[in-house]
Amino acid sequence: MGCDYKLYEPAWCLGCGNLMIRTALKQALEELKIQPYQVVIVSGIGQAAKMLHYIRANGFNGLHGRAIPPTIGIKLVNRDLKVIVESGDGDTYGQGGNHFIHTIRRNIDIAILFIINQIYGLTKGQASPTTAMGQKNITI
Repeated sequence: MGCDYKLYEPAWCLGCGNLMIRTALKQALEELKIQPYQVVIVSGIGQAAKMLHYIRANGFNGLHGRAIPPTIGIKLVNRDLKVIVESGDGDTYGQGGNHFIHTIRRNIDIAILFIINQIYGLTKGQASPTTAMGQKNITI
């Protein structure tokens, strides 16, 4: 049986790195022959968090910075699922940094995709925890 992960065409801007990440994620899942019903994509809030709207799979939108805790719960309840957190740098390193650190410590079998663009994308350029020192943007 083939794996069709296509859902909707993304509304991201042309040239956005999220488009390439979406393509790579779909390609990896298809090559591994993982069926859409075997995957759960969990995201928080932000530009990167829209991924689950554009890939045919189970999905859950959490709160800003809180995508990892429900991911852990999903994996512990059904260990056969492939559970993927898809989150931006502000979402995970800012508001959710503590969850990331504790997940590493617990060594739970989940995949975390960080979309690092050095800004909060939905605010159109606000500095994020990964913004380079000296980088100019709308907030500094």
